Amino acid sequence: MSGKGRVMGSTRGVVVTVVAALALVAAACGGGGDEEAAPASTTTAPAETTAAAPETTTTTEAPTEGTVASATCELAPEADCAGVDFSGQNLAAAIAPGANLSGANLSNTVLDGALLVGVDLSGANLGGSSLANTNLSTADLSGVSAPGAVFFQTNLSYTDMTQADLSAAMLLQADLTSANLTGSLTTGLVDRRTFKCGTLWADGSLHNDSCAASSE
Repeated sequence: MSGKGRVMGSTRGVVVTVVAALALVAAACGGGGDEEAAPASTTTAPAETTAAAPETTTTTEAPTEGTVASATCELAPEADCAGVDFSGQNLAAAIAPGANLSGANLSNTVLDGALLVGVDLSGANLGGSSLANTNLSTADLSGVSAPGAVFFQTNLSYTDMTQADLSAAMLLQADLTSANLTGSLTTGLVDRRTFKCGTLWADGSLHNDSCAASSE
């Protein structure tokens, strides 16, 4: 081999050696490798919790048909409603036979068509009330205060109305068979076509004006 060939061979060897050294340095420094990925965030937001307000249900029991509820008493058959304030209420068609309404305040109430047979209304206040077609047969109305009350076609047969205040009241076609009105106050009382048979009037006189008509 000539001297020129030896020089070229020596040069290639040096180049190879340098390249190999550079590769080793790059490998040692991590060159050419993929960069390490940043760790993924693992923070979890706390779940939102909202407490639901408890459900409250209010149940109101409806009064039985034919009864009338008051703040302190239910007007029903044989009910004890003594002294109860029913003033200004609509008690039309109430069904309360035998109820105790003594001393009750029934002023300016509507009692039209009510079934009040045998009730105790002694000392009660019926001032300005409407009692059209009300059945009060055998009721105790002694000492009742009923000024301005309207008794239209009211059944007042066999009632005790002694010492009642009937001033300016209206008795229109009412049934007063065997009713006792002894000692009652009748100043300004309007009495039109009432049925009187065995009726004791305010002055204690007996009235049988309608007895003949009923026997025909």
